[in-house]
Amino acid sequence: MLPSVKGTLTPATSQWGGGCFALHLYVLELLGTHFLWGKRTMARATPAGATGGEVAVQICAEAAAADAAAGGGSESQRRERRLNCFVWVVALGEWAGNAFGALAFVWATAVLLGGFCSNLKPQDFRFATVIIFIEAFRIFSRNYKLDNQSLFGTTRALRWINVSFAHMLGRPQEGNEVVLTMGLWIDLINWLPVDGLIFLVILQEALMIVMSKMQIHGYPQLTNRSRRRRRLLLGAVLVAFLIIYGLDSSKYRGYLESPSEDLKSPSEDLKSPSEDDDDDHHFYSMPAKFSSSSTEILTQVVAALLLIFRPPVVANLTNTTYGRRLLSLAKVISVVSLGFGFVVALFVRQPELPTNFLSSIITAFTVAVLSLGSLQTPAANNTLLGARWIDVMMNILFLWYLLLPNPIWIFHDFYGGSRRITIIAAGLSLFVLWVAVLLMENLQIPAAALQVLLSSSRFHGLQTDYGQPPQDSSTSPNLVPAIRVFYVLALCEGSLYITASILGLFSFFPRRSLVRHLKLSGQQGAKAIDLYYECAYSTCMDTGLFAAKKTLSLAGFATESLSSGSSEVRLAGALVLSNLLHERETDYSSQELRSRIISSNKTVSMLVGMLGWADGRNRDIRLLATRIITNLADSLTISEVPGMLKLVSSLLDADYQPAKNEPEERQDSLLESATSVVNGQRDQASSVQTVPGNNGGCHWLRRCWRRTKEKWSVVLEEQPLTHQDSLNILGMVILERLAHDPDNCAEIAKATYLISKIIRLISYPTVDRESSNDHVQQHAVIFSSLNFVRRLAITGETTGEAIRQELCRNSFLLNNLECVLELEDGRMSTELMKLVIEILTKLAFDKDAREEIGSSKVTISKLMHAFIGKDGPTDAYYDQSLRMPAGEALANLTIENPANCLAILEEPGYELIKDLKDMLCKDEYRYVAASLLQNVCAHSRDKLGHYQGAGDHLSSSLPMLMENIMSSAGGKQLEPLIGLVSQICDVIPEPFAREVQRQLQTNGSSGLVQKLVGTLNSNRKPNPEYPRMRRVIVEMVISIVKSCPRYATIFRDKGMMEALSKVERTPSKVEKYRVFYGNVGVVPESGSPLAALVATAKGLLVHPAAPALGA
Repeated sequence: MLPSVKGTLTPATSQWGGGCFALHLYVLELLGTHFLWGKRTMARATPAGATGGEVAVQICAEAAAADAAAGGGSESQRRERRLNCFVWVVALGEWAGNAFGALAFVWATAVLLGGFCSNLKPQDFRFATVIIFIEAFRIFSRNYKLDNQSLFGTTRALRWINVSFAHMLGRPQEGNEVVLTMGLWIDLINWLPVDGLIFLVILQEALMIVMSKMQIHGYPQLTNRSRRRRRLLLGAVLVAFLIIYGLDSSKYRGYLESPSEDLKSPSEDLKSPSEDDDDDHHFYSMPAKFSSSSTEILTQVVAALLLIFRPPVVANLTNTTYGRRLLSLAKVISVVSLGFGFVVALFVRQPELPTNFLSSIITAFTVAVLSLGSLQTPAANNTLLGARWIDVMMNILFLWYLLLPNPIWIFHDFYGGSRRITIIAAGLSLFVLWVAVLLMENLQIPAAALQVLLSSSRFHGLQTDYGQPPQDSSTSPNLVPAIRVFYVLALCEGSLYITASILGLFSFFPRRSLVRHLKLSGQQGAKAIDLYYECAYSTCMDTGLFAAKKTLSLAGFATESLSSGSSEVRLAGALVLSNLLHERETDYSSQELRSRIISSNKTVSMLVGMLGWADGRNRDIRLLATRIITNLADSLTISEVPGMLKLVSSLLDADYQPAKNEPEERQDSLLESATSVVNGQRDQASSVQTVPGNNGGCHWLRRCWRRTKEKWSVVLEEQPLTHQDSLNILGMVILERLAHDPDNCAEIAKATYLISKIIRLISYPTVDRESSNDHVQQHAVIFSSLNFVRRLAITGETTGEAIRQELCRNSFLLNNLECVLELEDGRMSTELMKLVIEILTKLAFDKDAREEIGSSKVTISKLMHAFIGKDGPTDAYYDQSLRMPAGEALANLTIENPANCLAILEEPGYELIKDLKDMLCKDEYRYVAASLLQNVCAHSRDKLGHYQGAGDHLSSSLPMLMENIMSSAGGKQLEPLIGLVSQICDVIPEPFAREVQRQLQTNGSSGLVQKLVGTLNSNRKPNPEYPRMRRVIVEMVISIVKSCPRYATIFRDKGMMEALSKVERTPSKVEKYRVFYGNVGVVPESGSPLAALVATAKGLLVHPAAPALGA
């Protein structure tokens, strides 16, 4: 198209067009790099430590692919995809706007200014120049991404509300001071000697918008440096008003010297632009003008002086009781007078009336009230009627009152004096201004609106202005179409930018919906999703719309944000990642996310490194990183992350107890939101009592408002930290989960300092007076410490044996466990007791540990009470779930340890043999009771004779034992029963012989013999779960044949000799141990070798001994 345009150039413009051709090519090159797709290298070029600007995070495509592979996913995933679509549409709008802007820029430079420059009307030339300058400024700002987002970012063009400015309006002292400062500057513009009200209006509204975005604070909130700046600015205003007053005074003196001359004040045209002042000159004379302007100027001078020097005398008067009441009354009067001034300005039909005098008095009075209110203490409220709304109304009405007159005069002249249209137009202009104050954040909307305004205002008048060129004219017939194309392109660009900005404003709803469904709590949760929204938008603009659609992922943003140089972005990424791992623990996507994190050594190293960030400023991200590592710990390998144990160990030293060390109203800096406000609103809403049938409409409205508020304010609710969130507890949870891997256990065993540190935590303080928070916190610490020690103690293989030996060598472990067992009723829990018992059970595999544990009478007493104790007033710690663990601990303690057997037997308050015999009748306790009773009989047979009734109880248990042996399915449950029968034979041989004889007489004992032979044949290969099975069977055969020689024939007939021969031919190392833990023998066998027992049994079967007494 360019050649055809060039052919239409006039001689006067051909040189300009040829000179622009190189520029055209350069701009076209920029079109492919800047406008449509943006610079893909911008994110990498962004400073890593940048804050407050564009989020320089590239979202990982693998994360999005994994989420897509997860299928439909949960509700939160569907909300995430919905937000991603919303981001894509917003980015599409800006992308299309960039495209139209690039085309308009090229068209204007190449066609309009290059080809028709001399034929353009001055207005079109100015409009095209303004639009080109705006677009050029956009082009330049895109080279600096942070500046581009701050100035022209679509996602930041609008915000729902300027929170700081809106909140400031309701604060008495701060709001009065800030509004007065803004009002002084805005009113100063009215006195400037500038022709044209429209420029003053634009300048005032621009100043209003800019100052509302500057987050101006009251004097008490300022630093010393900021206070000096404030004094300088107020001093400049003071000097400007004094100069204006001096000029006005000189004019008035000139009037007094020459009263016949029509001298005007510097701002007369601004204050009363009507051309009919001559008719009203007799009423509104020069002295009245001077007095009104002087009153207003001098009041503002005094207000500026008060703000600069803040005299204590005046400040103290405003803070007295009467001072506050009088000032509150003055504020009410100011509100009424401002409202009256609005009515006069809007509805009085005679513009020639002296409204300027009334306006000056109202302005001066309000300025005086605001200046005195600025000197009050920040906590001083409006005492009149007890309402803060008076300050809010006064602040808003004052700013409106300063801005309203000029637009009214402009629209009055523009619409030919139509009062109704003037009022509507002025009201709409103020409404747009306040919308801009509360919503607008950068220059995107003003620039786009200016493009739309300029383009639309000229589009329909082109044909009228240019007309039809004559046939012999040098003007090209393509001039008007070329201008129209340019304006259409500019109009489309501005419209797309505005549409995209409005869509970006309404992205609040899908963002908050995602926050709510992800259960992200507090202001930081909402901020994290906002950062993801910004990052997703940036990804769309950097990598391209269609490529970015496949890469947008919240999980990818979270993982990539961890490597950001911005602490704010890192915190957001850690918060989102922690939530995703916690909320989707059972989801396929969560497992994919876990696998992706674990497979990335860089990500794991960064997370582990954060555990050592002990600086208080990094407390929040350290806690989040700890939660993430807690979730991943069971899949991590310590050896792959250098220094991991030391960093985790640093968590144990962290003094982070939210319920103890922090005030109640500030227990979690991670979630910075107004919980009390939200809860107060909910309490107030819930306290509203509605009567059915009355005020149905109001009730419906209140219910809808309450539901809407709950739906969108839920994200502001904080989830307070619990004791389980303290760093030392989470650190021990990490260690406990790491210990699931035997390789990690080996690494932990090498860190003896770590084990000692945790063992020292297993103790309650000796202080008697302890708060409930201290108790709960200490209970949580002890529980997590015991859980970790338990995990170490139950480790299998040779690593576990080495760890148990290391634990036993610690001088404090058993003492601390004993202290836990001694806790009184209110401080002991079943969970703590169970952990202690399980630790003792596993430590009892070691011979030295068995002796040391058994020497503690407290430990034996508590275990006996937990195992045999009955319900009653003295059974403080009795719990049915503890009986089995306590019985296993006692059984392990009595293995090859006569001293422990004697200690248990002599424990006062129990009839041990009787209690164990009763437990043999219960299936759930039969195995444990038989194991314990077997050990007691084996190592305390001499002492049992001194206990009254012990023999009788053992004798009465024999029939039941024989029956259980024959009915047992075998395996682990059968071994202790057979072993117990053999030991009872050694303790009470005569009753045993009688029972064996009775069995023979009753059923021929073929069932018992067959059971023993079958079990012996089936255990040719010893099982680590019951390695003594063949030994106890051989021992029982010896006991039976010794007690009743007649059984020898029965055994031979049933194949016992062959079974014993097989045992003799298949020795096994497994049978050299009594107890195996996993595949490692932990307690060696101390009895006679199995081969010797087999030889004895075979000899007895061939040559039976003499019959036992009474046989």
